[in-house]
Amino acid sequence: MNTKHPPWVRVLPSNQIGHDFVIGDLHGCFDLPDRLLDHVRFDPACDRMFSVGDLIDRGPDSLRSLGFLGAPWFYAMKGTREHMLLKYF
Repeated sequence: MNTKHPPWVRVLPSNQIGHDFVIGDLHGCFDLPDRLLDHVRFDPACDRMFSVGDLIDRGPDSLRSLGFLGAPWFYAMKGTREHMLLKYF
């Protein structure tokens, strides 16, 4: 069994003390996940959130949504919208 992973793959240990949440296609709509995190009583000290891409575009708060990237409990995959932004720059 090959235990080596490509450099773009990050392997994390199991979250034994909190919950893991998966979210996708925010498209710059920051208010919805913000309210949902409150609803599930998200605890940044032990919970994690994984984004499957498309944090930006369409919604009014793309820059604010990108702010999630700086949070130590947030893990993101690059979606098509992020790919387009990086290609633009």
